Amino acid sequence: MPPTWKSTRTFSGGGTFLKQFTSPPFGMDNGGQTVHASLTITAENVPAASNADAFHKATQARLGDNFQLLSHTPWKDGYVDVLRTETPMAESRGKRFYRVADGRGYTLAFEARSDVYPRVSRWCDMIAET
Repeated sequence: MPPTWKSTRTFSGGGTFLKQFTSPPFGMDNGGQTVHASLTITAENVPAASNADAFHKATQARLGDNFQLLSHTPWKDGYVDVLRTETPMAESRGKRFYRVADGRGYTLAFEARSDVYPRVSRWCDMIAET
């Protein structure tokens, strides 16, 4: 991770490990509050002989209808999705990178407000490539 992305939360339990990071400010809203992106790294147990396709489908089902899939493309030995989420307060975009290795499913999930997302998207790609 770039040193400017600060670790903000860690969770481990039930075969799942999650670590979340927050970006440096990528903008300011009308009220003068800074706007950040977040990255959540998740590693979880998957059924034996599971592959990236099965892991992706299971994860999409858990996300539910609130996460609108905008694109789904192959990435390395897995997939990358671009998603849109809308609440009454804000609209956000995100990129999720999926892969499976050695009985574990890995997800890198980036999220940012839609107005900031174009500035964050390249960071997402760069971090995922490492």
